[in-house]
Amino acid sequence: LRQVYLLTMIVYWLLSFVIGIEPGIRADTLQARLPLKSKDEVPQKVYAFSLRDVRLLCSPFKAAMELDAKYLLSLEPDRFLSRYREFAGLKSKAEAYGGWERATISGHSLGHYLTAISKLYACTNDKRLLERVNYIVDELAQCQQAWGNGFVGGFPRSREVFAEIKAGNIRTAGFDLNGLWVPWYNLHKLYMGLVDACLYCDNQKTKGILIKSTDWAWDVVGHLSDKQFEKMLNCEHGGINEAFAEIYAITGYKKALQLAERFYHHRVLDPLARKEDKLTGLHSNTQIPKLIGLARLYRLTGKGHYNTASSFFWETVVQNRTYANGGNTDSEYFFPPEEFSRHLSIHTTETCNTYNMLKLTRQLFAMNPKASYTDYYERALYNHILASQDPKHGMMIYFCPLKSGHFKTYNSPYNSFWC
Repeated sequence: LRQVYLLTMIVYWLLSFVIGIEPGIRADTLQARLPLKSKDEVPQKVYAFSLRDVRLLCSPFKAAMELDAKYLLSLEPDRFLSRYREFAGLKSKAEAYGGWERATISGHSLGHYLTAISKLYACTNDKRLLERVNYIVDELAQCQQAWGNGFVGGFPRSREVFAEIKAGNIRTAGFDLNGLWVPWYNLHKLYMGLVDACLYCDNQKTKGILIKSTDWAWDVVGHLSDKQFEKMLNCEHGGINEAFAEIYAITGYKKALQLAERFYHHRVLDPLARKEDKLTGLHSNTQIPKLIGLARLYRLTGKGHYNTASSFFWETVVQNRTYANGGNTDSEYFFPPEEFSRHLSIHTTETCNTYNMLKLTRQLFAMNPKASYTDYYERALYNHILASQDPKHGMMIYFCPLKSGHFKTYNSPYNSFWC
């Protein structure tokens, strides 16, 4: 759902930061009204206004947000929920969407959608959006109850695969975990959607769902050895550490914090904590969410190596691995920094990467409000994120191609649903 990303970034950039909001309020994510259960060990230096307190004036950003809103309201929650109900043993109420929603990554788009409509509700106070948020949360609670073990998800073979993982039978490749396409990545999207429904729509039922989900996850992986855990993390897992960190923040449930810290991919993160750039050949959007999670964990725990890794990653990517438009990578992967002239292709600057780099930038700016962060943010927001939307129909691009003479390829409304 590229609209999710654009909606988020449009509003985020236009909100100024303010110093001195009451500690314990999640102002870094533009929610300045709901107290958190767990206060940060390291306080932020700057905070943002609430989405509820800011409205956009006539501008390309407002036009883009209105296109997003129109599209989001055209989508049907029951189609996103279709496979959740199917795999929970319940009768689906509508046919699932196409594209990635028909693959083994099915279900991830519901998390994106829940985040988008939660934040859009905070921006607009449109009660139709709140009704959708509450309906989706109620449906997810019903699916979780039908599962009976705390799990809730919309992808196939989950019971079988997580039973294998629990038993220590772990088979990984870059995007494959025991035959499933990035299941922890998938759950990260769902859990963050539920977190945002709580923070922006004050839906308290989400907390119960998230605590049960945490207990389920702990039962599956809490006992794994460090070697087994590291092997599991060789499969892309999104920012699942961020999700559990935020669950801890809104519930105070310490098991969630323990899980967040266990989802630490040593092979990638340890060199960054030593300020070593070993990113060449790695898939960019697999890595960036891990650092977003570390930046959040630094505030929650005060552990310095989390801050070192996330800050150094930002510095080396922005200074050494970023194109003029603020994006990075060719065909989704980091290449040697001295080879930019060989990487002006039709598959440059994946939009997901830039979206997540801007999330990381906000986290870091909240702790260290220096101009280089906002300079990069402005550059990437205007030249990649705003440019990623078709201004007529609101559809979005996967790659922003920098090859001379090439063109943009937009998603279809109901049969894409990319990351």
